[in-house]
Amino acid sequence: MGLKEEQILRNCRLAERSPRIYSTGVYLVPLKIQICGIDQFVWVADEFDDDSFDDQGNLVSPYIISDEHERMYERG
Repeated sequence: MGLKEEQILRNCRLAERSPRIYSTGVYLVPLKIQICGIDQFVWVADEFDDDSFDDQGNLVSPYIISDEHERMYERG
């Protein structure tokens, strides 16, 4: 079960589901969060190390953190 399904079952929402990217090289680290007051761990990207693509196959440069949802990545 994915994070989106878990959030639906718990009637909570952590984050947006888009943009969704696939990366051939990414370092992941666990992040401790609270969902509905319960401590949970989720995997988050710590560093991207290879080409990344959006769901249409376009090359993108993802950012680990952004102040706006629309600026989470830059098209290549």
